[in-house]
Amino acid sequence: MRSITRRLAPAPAPILGAALILGTALASPAGATAQEKPTLAPDDYDRWERLGQATLSPDGLWLAVVVRRVDESSELRIHRTDSDSVVVVAEGSRPEFGGDGGWLAFTVGVSPDERDAMRERGDPVRSDVGLLNLEAGEREDIDEIQSFSFSDDGDYLALRRYAPAEAETAGVDLLVRDLAGGGTMSFGNVSGLAWQDGGNLLAMTLDAADRVGNGVRLYDPGTGRIRSLDADEATYRELTWREDAPDLAVLKTFDDEAYEDTAHVALAWRGLDSGTPAAFSLDPRQPSELPSGTRIVEHRTPVWSDDGATLFLGTQERIPSDSPSDEAGEDGAAADGESSGDGAGAGGGDAEDADDDADAAAEDEERAGVEIWHSLDVDPVPQQRVREQQLRREHDLGAWDLEADEFLFLGGDHADRAEIAEGGRHVLARDETPYDVEAMFRQQFHDLYAVDARTGSRAVVRERVTLDMGGSPGGRYAVWFEGDDYWTHDLTTGETRNVTAGLGGTFVDLDRTPTREQMSGFGIAGWLEDDAAMLVNDRFDVWEVNPDGSGGRRLTAGAEDSNRHRVVRLDPEADAFDPDEPLYYSTYSEWTKEAGFARARRGDTPEPLIREDARFGGLLKAEDADVYAFRRERFEDSPDYFVAGPDLDDARQVTATNPFQDDYAWGRTQLVEYENEWGRRLQGALTYPANYEPGREYPMIVNHYELLSQTLHQYQVPDPTQYYNVQIWSQEGYFVFRPDVVYRDRRPGQSNVETLRPAVAAAVATGMIDAGRVGLIGHSWGGYQTTFFVTQDDLFAAAVAGAPLTNLMSMYLSFYWNSGGTDARIFEISQGRMQVPWWEDWDSYFNNSPIHHIENLNTPLLIEFGTEDGAVEFNQGVEFYNAARRAGKQLVMLVYEGENHGLAEEPNQRDYQRRILEWFGHYLKGEPAPAWITTGVPFLEQKDGPRKKKVS
Repeated sequence: MRSITRRLAPAPAPILGAALILGTALASPAGATAQEKPTLAPDDYDRWERLGQATLSPDGLWLAVVVRRVDESSELRIHRTDSDSVVVVAEGSRPEFGGDGGWLAFTVGVSPDERDAMRERGDPVRSDVGLLNLEAGEREDIDEIQSFSFSDDGDYLALRRYAPAEAETAGVDLLVRDLAGGGTMSFGNVSGLAWQDGGNLLAMTLDAADRVGNGVRLYDPGTGRIRSLDADEATYRELTWREDAPDLAVLKTFDDEAYEDTAHVALAWRGLDSGTPAAFSLDPRQPSELPSGTRIVEHRTPVWSDDGATLFLGTQERIPSDSPSDEAGEDGAAADGESSGDGAGAGGGDAEDADDDADAAAEDEERAGVEIWHSLDVDPVPQQRVREQQLRREHDLGAWDLEADEFLFLGGDHADRAEIAEGGRHVLARDETPYDVEAMFRQQFHDLYAVDARTGSRAVVRERVTLDMGGSPGGRYAVWFEGDDYWTHDLTTGETRNVTAGLGGTFVDLDRTPTREQMSGFGIAGWLEDDAAMLVNDRFDVWEVNPDGSGGRRLTAGAEDSNRHRVVRLDPEADAFDPDEPLYYSTYSEWTKEAGFARARRGDTPEPLIREDARFGGLLKAEDADVYAFRRERFEDSPDYFVAGPDLDDARQVTATNPFQDDYAWGRTQLVEYENEWGRRLQGALTYPANYEPGREYPMIVNHYELLSQTLHQYQVPDPTQYYNVQIWSQEGYFVFRPDVVYRDRRPGQSNVETLRPAVAAAVATGMIDAGRVGLIGHSWGGYQTTFFVTQDDLFAAAVAGAPLTNLMSMYLSFYWNSGGTDARIFEISQGRMQVPWWEDWDSYFNNSPIHHIENLNTPLLIEFGTEDGAVEFNQGVEFYNAARRAGKQLVMLVYEGENHGLAEEPNQRDYQRRILEWFGHYLKGEPAPAWITTGVPFLEQKDGPRKKKVS
């Protein structure tokens, strides 16, 4: 086991081509101490950097990563992994290596200032594409390219230009670059493209003016041959290649004035790498198994079976054009005052027709904007409104046998949730309808069915399923979680088994599961090839479980020392693990917070490769080389990527973010241990002030939600748009404490109080914190906990609650407007942990509602709400605001017009962040209070600014 030594290198300067930038260590001025360094001022925040997800070249010689700054500028850094060479591209993003690793393509944008200026002028903001020859170190920029894609082997690059202004078609110019030969082929009016999987063929759909010349073309860049596969005055979409095969499918629209919607012909070709490919067509207008009035939908991409014999398609019943439109009134009158066509032109003459038209127009103008909400609504209207597009996309699934030219409907009702099992031999279909009434306020269950894709026969796999894991990658098993265990169904034999009972692991997450209905596991880590075994997580370990129910074994030994192991998926494109290759694990100690990586072959004890007091992640492997990269960070150590061999030893730091941090004072973190009031051992992460001096007592901000001690080593960029920013609070001279909070059923607020009191006492017991200057802050659920706590205890000198739940009874009866579902489910089966409605347990709801204890509020409280909060009803804030006014309590409510559950507009984000600092600055530091804190600000002054007083 090895630890990592971090080296500090200067930030690379932007350059135009490949170049060397040699890293040198940056030292502090002679004799300088952390306390002598300045803390950050707001003007310093903008240059701070965030490290994006890295990409390794196939040969492992290059690592590309995007770095974004607080001021919204960014750059792409392309590092040589075996030296300090780096290429820097200002405003570069979306790096993609070609299949052979010799080329890198990326998007080149414009600076934030340039972007703002272009938008103000009304100019379109367009990006270029950069192309870097990694061997020669030569870079070329290609102007105004909206997207690009490499062929599978990386020999060719397709570059799609932007559409001209006011273009009436989806077709644009396309360039295909031969990266080895250097030539470029141009095509016009290309609306869609797809490279052959495992080959070099490029399929294109064309969309030209008036649809003249539309069609599907196939280009072979190796030979230069261009073939027209189909041509028609139609729109073509959803190009789909079969995996590792020269077989292609596409959908082609056709017009039919009898219907309002768009329908498609399905086209398919097999053997496109040969001179005589086979062509197939499924046209709903022709006699077939497709019933009259059925359309092939565009929103379900065609899916090939593994053998290429079957193409799976989505279908819907068509909408006749003479039926009431979706915008018709409740009486069935057509939208826009148009006649439904019944009896059109019969008798009456022109005058009578004109009167009818006038009446229809008047009716349309005067139609009430009404929605009808009924107590028998299974899905409430708000939920139907949110799900409108989803409802429109519901469809049936069918299998088209290409050779027999037969179409078979699969799945039955609610096949929009149908899943094609790998290989296409079976389909897994779900039916929620038997449980829809129960799901109005509680858990949504479904029945799981297996459908034979060749015969359409349907058999029940399991009734009343909650947590459905879908099918295995080999297509043999369906998997779900039920009770405390994982279950499988063998789609070949029809056998159902509990596969984890008796193994000895605890597979259910009891800390996050409030009811037996909602039991959830720690997840499936993956499968071995050929469905030989599935890898299942319990709290600390990974288990290899035989899906046939014949047993299993624990692969790791994390439970013994509370060291969590999780399998790392090194190849994101692989659907299963090779049983002959070692498994890599990420590790994390629950009590020490040490983390790292381990490795073992199945059956061997994992060998720790790295383990230290730091946060690790992002482990990836080069596709064609034994080069590995991973990310490491600590609270005081900006995240960076390291590269190493398979043993992860002698890891070499590649990136160097935020090197200027050493010029400033910086805090550090430590763990604080405590037991809550019912004896549960817990921890919290305590962050020191950046300017900490031993012997002084400091104010402290307690930031809480549920489990937060795992943030001990998290690096946080000082960004004022992130208004709950621990780093800024540390720089402002506060200790920040993030404790773990756990719960007992039907005591959500009380459990927080019973946990938070001893947590704060343990932090104060360190002797570094002034117990009289401690503040509390939280958002959403943390906002609820904050608001409830200050009605129970006077421990805190001030508190801030963002979007808090304040009245559990009234919120129970409201909606989660972002989804349209009822809030009752949040309380009964989710985070509220209340299990029953309030009329069945009045005392628990009453006792845990902050508003019912408003008379006990003695702590100055700042609450924040957006008027369009779709998660916690804005009126939750209004209720508490008015209760505080009536009870004569010290409360300020910040209301942000048009904002949802989190503030999205930057001026609002910065405003809220500033007011948090002013609130705590006054109550925890004794700083002068602005008027908005002490007396409030009249509405007219808020709207127009301060008014000048009259001079008498």
